[in-house]
Amino acid sequence: MRYTLMNEDYEVIDFSIDENFCTLSNINLLDGFDHAPIHFREATIRYNLYRLLQDRCLHPGRRDTQEIIKALKAHNELELSFMSSGLSLSDCYWYRPSGSTLKWKDVNCFAREYDTTLSEAILKCDYDTVTKADLLTPDLTLDGISKKAWIRVDGKPLLLKSEAGQSAFVEQSELLSARLTERLLDPVDIIDYSHYEFAGENYIACRSMIKDGEEFVPASQVLEMMNEKNINSLKMISKDKAFLKKFTETIEGLGVKNVTAYFAKIAAVFNLTLAGDCHSTNFGFIRDLKTLKLRPAPLFDRGRSFGCFGQPMENGQLSAASVAIKDPQSVFLIVLFNSNVLNTGWDYSWYDPARLEGFHEDIEKMLKGFPESPDKYIELLKLAFDYQLDYLNKSSGR
Repeated sequence: MRYTLMNEDYEVIDFSIDENFCTLSNINLLDGFDHAPIHFREATIRYNLYRLLQDRCLHPGRRDTQEIIKALKAHNELELSFMSSGLSLSDCYWYRPSGSTLKWKDVNCFAREYDTTLSEAILKCDYDTVTKADLLTPDLTLDGISKKAWIRVDGKPLLLKSEAGQSAFVEQSELLSARLTERLLDPVDIIDYSHYEFAGENYIACRSMIKDGEEFVPASQVLEMMNEKNINSLKMISKDKAFLKKFTETIEGLGVKNVTAYFAKIAAVFNLTLAGDCHSTNFGFIRDLKTLKLRPAPLFDRGRSFGCFGQPMENGQLSAASVAIKDPQSVFLIVLFNSNVLNTGWDYSWYDPARLEGFHEDIEKMLKGFPESPDKYIELLKLAFDYQLDYLNKSSGR
């Protein structure tokens, strides 16, 4: 089976894939190769392409992945992705079958009001309806282990996400993190997160961070472009002064402005929300497909924040609260160990400590009353937040 990797209507790469959706062959670069992901190189094109295809799949560890594979009689997650032409709302790449006359306007999920039957069936675990749905949606390329899908609200796609076994406290922790980000930064810097109920289940909801004609470029792609395989987080980048300088210059060369202010914003948010380190897939840039220039992406992925300290407890026996109350010293060590290194040379001119005044009340209001967060635990969260706030104020010269 032969396909063309498209970016909108740019023809990027021709390739063949076997009937089991496992092996690539006969790979050819096309005239639109300038619109390939920024880290693609001719010398490593087979590896680059295979990684791209694998990354545009449902995660095998996601609870409903095997059910969807079974319902659609697919060989694996990759075939599911091809069934949906590889469509996504994180970029404009898609797979066009050889001989097809389809254009971007025919499949575009940003501008086209595609059928959301598949999305709703996935969220309802209605696998009989999955078999009858139109598959030209962005729902079969969503990575991550959380159950998630795009529905449409007010005429625009809205992503719903729910972690298996997620408690109301964990959801509130994520929304509290979003509240802090909203306080600290300007609207252009953030993705709005909210609570949403669908078919009797609670979800965290957000809109797409990009629009038609753009793509999200995670920092991991910039690192791969630089042939760097051993650095995979903002903390590691910040600790190495020589590499931080090289990384910053590389990003500036891609058209990104105010780079050091962007790094400072990411690190500050991850520190203040007690979320630990920021991995290179959790921040990045938005590329304009006409100019091929990049700009900072808004901050996203507010999970594993207050209440988890970057260390999720998943054995069903211990909660983060019980550990913190029993051994607060260890909790503070976890917070310190997982903190991003706030570089004093970054640009903190955007930072206004006054915007965080009264955040203790937000912690109290949003987390009080859950079995996982007794009053003593909430007081520990306030202390941990104050510790990180003091670290930010010292690093920024406030």
